[in-house]
Amino acid sequence: MTIRLTQDEFDELFEEAEEQLQWDTSDASDITYKFDTQILQGWWREIDLREGILLKVNRSRPSDRLSINFPEKTKNLLLCFSLLGKVQETVPLTSGEVILPYYPGKYVLKGSGLHGNICDCSDAKTNSEIMIEIQPAILRSFATSQGGELPKNLQHLIRPSSQRSYLRSGDTQPMMATVLQQILHCPYQGIIKRTYLESKIIELIALVLDHEITIREGERKKVFFKPDQLERIHYAKEILLRDLSNPPSLEELARQAGVNDFMLKQGFRYCFGTTVFSVLRSHRLELAKQLLAKQDITVAEIAHRVGYATSNSFARAFKHQFGFSPKAHRKACR
Repeated sequence: MTIRLTQDEFDELFEEAEEQLQWDTSDASDITYKFDTQILQGWWREIDLREGILLKVNRSRPSDRLSINFPEKTKNLLLCFSLLGKVQETVPLTSGEVILPYYPGKYVLKGSGLHGNICDCSDAKTNSEIMIEIQPAILRSFATSQGGELPKNLQHLIRPSSQRSYLRSGDTQPMMATVLQQILHCPYQGIIKRTYLESKIIELIALVLDHEITIREGERKKVFFKPDQLERIHYAKEILLRDLSNPPSLEELARQAGVNDFMLKQGFRYCFGTTVFSVLRSHRLELAKQLLAKQDITVAEIAHRVGYATSNSFARAFKHQFGFSPKAHRKACR
């Protein structure tokens, strides 16, 4: 039997949980939620280290197979490290879905942007994980440029709220495993604890970023683009966005830009970090968002202008992208 919960139902478990400050009674930002319900037993610890960095440690056991549906919402960067148990994470994508492996020795990196997933505990065994939530401003604060701009090979980690976040599952490196154990078994309390944990989290972020750069550089070496090919990819984007109501097919777009289908698809991922269709959809909906602020244009006219055949299909896509309806956005702009 599988117990299926929505996010609201899962959040209700926290309201029912007994709050304890058993790890550090001197720190009001160090909260432990203890569960002892028919659905879940164990505890969930949260520590607000400072604005922009939240540490979560989970050790719990469901009474049966547990599946939690987390709808898409705008979120910060997330680092999730599995320590015990096995969880299957299914992430919906435009072209289908992707299943991320998540078990001891694996971690999941999610950039900022739209997050959404179905979390499935495959059996009724104890699960343990360390999660770190980081606001984009924290990551930008380490940038060497005056404007806080990240280097090109890390810019994909911070995306606007209208785009799906970057995600990747990776192997926990030995140095990462060491830092995780140091976080888990922090021997301090009070201000020393907070200083120690923040330093370890920053160290962990550095290790993950180094791993990310290594992976990205390896991927880029697989598909090498010459300068003139990159120009053709950017030209293809211009062609794609010229006529939103009647965009070319992939084959026609590749032909007009002077590249083959494979180079077109790989080039869009290389240059823009997403698919051809996602670039088109994001541009359509961002334009629609701007047009909705103009009260003299109807929703139906906006839908047609940005390339949707019906108002209903436009409204569904808009709400899926931003989390609120076109009418709600227009009302907020008044």
